[in-house]
Amino acid sequence: MRYIVLTMICFVVLFLFFLNKESRGKVWEYFAWFWFKIAAVIVVLFIGNLIMGASGVLFHVPINFFSVLMIAVLGLPGVMCVSLLILMK
Repeated sequence: MRYIVLTMICFVVLFLFFLNKESRGKVWEYFAWFWFKIAAVIVVLFIGNLIMGASGVLFHVPINFFSVLMIAVLGLPGVMCVSLLILMK
């Protein structure tokens, strides 16, 4: 697994090496925005999990890689899919 991650990082660095300065800044901005979305989703799911657990509701808010990526990448449809998974569990 670590070799796959290392290879992906090398490809990203190589890709960024071939871009000009203006395009490189846009790519870094996209990466920063994407990681911010993932961090924000993790915080929101964690707070939802704490609130549901403290209130004694039978629903369990999943905080796993699949639900975080689904919400971060898909946006509102991802929220609806995770909400459906919560209600069906």
